[in-house]
Amino acid sequence: MRIENMDMGKGITLWVLPTKKFKTVTISFCFHRDLNEDYTYNALIPAVLKRGCEGFETLKDIERHLESLYGALFDVGVQKKGERQVLRFSMEVVNDDYLAEQGILAQAFYFLNRVINRPVLENGGFKKSYVAQEKENLKNRIKSLVNDKIQYSLERCAQEMCKGEKYSRYVFGNINELENLDDARLYSVYCDVTQSSPLDVFVVGDIDPAKVRLLLERSLSMERKQVRTIPKTTYKKLQVVPKTVTEEMDVNQGKLAMGFRTNINATDKEYFPLLVYSSILGGGPHSKLFINVREKASLAYYAFARLEKFKGLMFIGAGIDFDKYEQTVNIIMEQLDAVAKGHITQQEFEGAINALVTSLKGSMDQPSQLIDYYLGNSVMDSDITVEELIERIKGVTVDQVVEVSDRIKLDTIYFLRNRKRGYVIHEKRN
Repeated sequence: MRIENMDMGKGITLWVLPTKKFKTVTISFCFHRDLNEDYTYNALIPAVLKRGCEGFETLKDIERHLESLYGALFDVGVQKKGERQVLRFSMEVVNDDYLAEQGILAQAFYFLNRVINRPVLENGGFKKSYVAQEKENLKNRIKSLVNDKIQYSLERCAQEMCKGEKYSRYVFGNINELENLDDARLYSVYCDVTQSSPLDVFVVGDIDPAKVRLLLERSLSMERKQVRTIPKTTYKKLQVVPKTVTEEMDVNQGKLAMGFRTNINATDKEYFPLLVYSSILGGGPHSKLFINVREKASLAYYAFARLEKFKGLMFIGAGIDFDKYEQTVNIIMEQLDAVAKGHITQQEFEGAINALVTSLKGSMDQPSQLIDYYLGNSVMDSDITVEELIERIKGVTVDQVVEVSDRIKLDTIYFLRNRKRGYVIHEKRN
């Protein structure tokens, strides 16, 4: 499954993945933004644009239009890829080949162009009522992070670990900035997004790349200026003094999150053994964390390891009893030490490879996951296909896994525990 990419000029790249697997066609416009001081504004813009555009000024108008396109799906979002934000506008429509009526794909392109380039305006800015409502929705979304204690603990670990680095910024923005949001600046940032941000357009389905290119050229009416260069994410930090951060809340179960610097990103040749390393450590029922921390020692309700391939980070998460903190940290570090010494069983190694391959093959059945994978390639300037990645993983040896363990350094231990004396945060250097 080979994706074809075409330079459309003015910082726009079209990525087309022709495949007969799907009866629908998925389109995704992805604007790349530096994770800088505008990050709260960036996070709000897709939601405001989703509220309406010229010709479809309300959500009801948009819903009626999507119904007329045989139940087309439309959504927007914002993602964090290392130290950049990606503002996404997506549609999924039934392939014209399965309909008596033709031109549905073309209408999807024209609709997305309107949403992005013809927003509902008043007095030279966005419609104030839309901004006010979406500010409130975004504020509630930021606040709701604390309701998912696993995600909250991982996010807090990343924030503490990368304090002073752009990566510490939360993808959905900051509540204080939302409350003091400047409407004129919001519109100015929007103009900068459409005029100066690198844009990737992904299209996945049983389609002709030449036809898709023509549709994009005809439908896109975007005024483009000098395109910004997004700085590469910094990911190497060899000198690390580990620290521990404890936060107290009204919780019934402790949430342990451990952040490590791998000093490897997805373009390094060591990335493939790192994937296997992470899976051996905490990638499923075959892993050392699952077997030794959860099953044998009965210390954790769950235990996993996951990689952040753009920033070169690895996080370990575990749900534990409050009084099992030190014991759990010690046994987790013993698992890392065991991998470093090459104490890896055949079952753990083969289980890790199989889990990674199965997951990647599964992603090939989901247009959204395929787009996310190739969006990652765009961010990293990589051209490795999913199939090639699978083959590289299958070629990893135990010795290579042991070698990458030298690069992995503990940076931050974050522990969310029950409240003792009100809401407090403790921090200490180990």
